[in-house]
Amino acid sequence: MAEVTVRPMTEADLDATVKAQLAAFTDLDRRNNDPVPDITDAMVERQRVRHQHFLEHDPDGAFVAVADDAVVGCGLALRRDSLWGLSLLVVDPAVQSTGAGRKLLDATLRYAEGCDLGVILSSNDHRAIRAYATSGLSLFPQVMASGKPTLDKAPKSVTRVRDASAADADFANEIDRLVRGAGRGPDHAWIIKIAPMYVVDDKAGRGYAYLRNGEVYLLAATDEDTATTLLWRCFAHAADEGIDATVEHITGEQQWAISAALDARLSIKPGGPVFWRGTTPPRAYIPSGAFL
Repeated sequence: MAEVTVRPMTEADLDATVKAQLAAFTDLDRRNNDPVPDITDAMVERQRVRHQHFLEHDPDGAFVAVADDAVVGCGLALRRDSLWGLSLLVVDPAVQSTGAGRKLLDATLRYAEGCDLGVILSSNDHRAIRAYATSGLSLFPQVMASGKPTLDKAPKSVTRVRDASAADADFANEIDRLVRGAGRGPDHAWIIKIAPMYVVDDKAGRGYAYLRNGEVYLLAATDEDTATTLLWRCFAHAADEGIDATVEHITGEQQWAISAALDARLSIKPGGPVFWRGTTPPRAYIPSGAFL
């Protein structure tokens, strides 16, 4: 195979970048002996729209790796206020361990110039962990929780939560700036299309959470009690639907989330680490895998 080169991503690359992403994560699932999900048309389209979102709002952070005139990987990074984040870095399994991932990472890191904060959510792939750990960011271990929740220890404060809508995007942006030091801008409009939002806004605290098919897609709050309340509301939805609840990206800073997950009788296991630059992981916060 010819040497891998990196260039800016274009709209013509979208089908190929989604193909590389799905191939990479399918391969990782198999190597981890995890269930391999069926690739559906809806899954492909959802990822295509996600890649398009980054190409539209962060064109200077979107790159592809090319070999023999074929796209074999992509890197997608965002900038929101003073925060840079790596949303996606994937390489087709056929060309992994050839330096393609490092070239993509270096390209996306150039988009971080001038940003005070940086964040990368990593898989448990040892090659990815090494690359991120040698890029000027600090590693923080993470766990994930999953299972069918029980609600006998749910706090009465769940009544503080209300359903939200797209009209709450400005509220959520305000919470983001308070909690992680940067808003999300156009990301909220994309997320709320795929994940319903819950909100708490009272004298005791403020925050929001997105929930998608039982997965806590994103959560941010001004205090741990409000974060815990939002998390239990997510558990209650999963229990009502009879589906598993999932909470990924829990660090040692989020003991409130670990306690709630254990009280709901979810199983906890190790996950891939998170990397931060310029700060430690926010406390009342569960990041989004795609939007950090």
